[in-house]
Amino acid sequence: MQALPSQPESLLLLETTSEDGKGSSTIHLNIGLQNGCLLRTTVDNVTGDMMDTRTRYLGTRPVRVFRVRSQNKDAVLCTSSRSWLLYHYQNRFHLTPLSYVTLESASSFSSEQCLEGIVAIAENTLRIMAVEKLGASFNHITYPLKFTPRRMIVHPLATSLMMIETDHAAYTTITLDKKRNDMADDIVRLATDMEEVELAKEIADVLRNNRPDETVYGAAKAAPGKWASVVRLLNVKSGEVLSLFELPQDEAAKCIALVQFASHQDTLMALVGCTISQKLSQVAKSTRGCIYTFLLTAAGDRFELIHRTETPYPVNAIHDFRGSALVGMSNHLRLYEFGKKKLLAKCENKVSVLIRHQLFSCCSCHFPP
Repeated sequence: MQALPSQPESLLLLETTSEDGKGSSTIHLNIGLQNGCLLRTTVDNVTGDMMDTRTRYLGTRPVRVFRVRSQNKDAVLCTSSRSWLLYHYQNRFHLTPLSYVTLESASSFSSEQCLEGIVAIAENTLRIMAVEKLGASFNHITYPLKFTPRRMIVHPLATSLMMIETDHAAYTTITLDKKRNDMADDIVRLATDMEEVELAKEIADVLRNNRPDETVYGAAKAAPGKWASVVRLLNVKSGEVLSLFELPQDEAAKCIALVQFASHQDTLMALVGCTISQKLSQVAKSTRGCIYTFLLTAAGDRFELIHRTETPYPVNAIHDFRGSALVGMSNHLRLYEFGKKKLLAKCENKVSVLIRHQLFSCCSCHFPP
């Protein structure tokens, strides 16, 4: 006898074997409860005793369990306010949420086009689906970006991400448009007779107005030492780009941090640290950098550029420290406060190591004067 924390909604016995097919099988009793939980308990093959009970909360609606087939194995489809798939893969159980609409009922389905499918009811529609790869993350969403993402921060009050994207040997949109216009002007200028002029104008118009699809042909390759970066504010639920700011050519965004300055405690700033004209073979010899200061709205749905601050060294790390911005540049630590036209440096300390990626602080630490 097994005591349950809530009224059962559905039951399902599932027999599993090892991957190699050797050894005895194991029987598991899956119990869907009305409180939105799923209980999975192991049943002894000889005595019928139930042991090793495990519980998982699946949603706000009563849980119903259905036997389905996936990858030539029995699996359990659990429906609640969200649908889940329980399956045995690589000698362990996986319970994975399905990125799909809420299902009410389900069963196995097989046809010539879909050998191992699932037929399910969702509201007043009949759905047929299939699970392609076991062990993969089903609840996975991909959003395309312009460059390689390097760092990101999460807005504390909104469902948005602010990230920096940086690529080497890449062009910014402004630089690429300028090069295409210059190339079009050169083609027209080199034409000699009227026939060549007409043909050159057609080619120039195509260069100016038609951009090749970078997802098909790839992005234009720049020379070594060329950098392109953007700052993006993304809604993680819908994938909508809320704000986008492209940095000038050869400025590489390296770090980003949320800072709440003591002089502006009601507003949240995002600081982006950059290096300027950095050479990959001379990382330690880069002598310039800058910090962009962005103002985030209270709703976290937009940002605005406030100002840009030049630094004597490339900026590799930024940290919110007691109402100021603690910035790591090469082997220097510097404290900045907010200013109307740029950030104001208040104090600096030279350290014995190069600051590469990130800064941390604790409550008891003090910055030397």
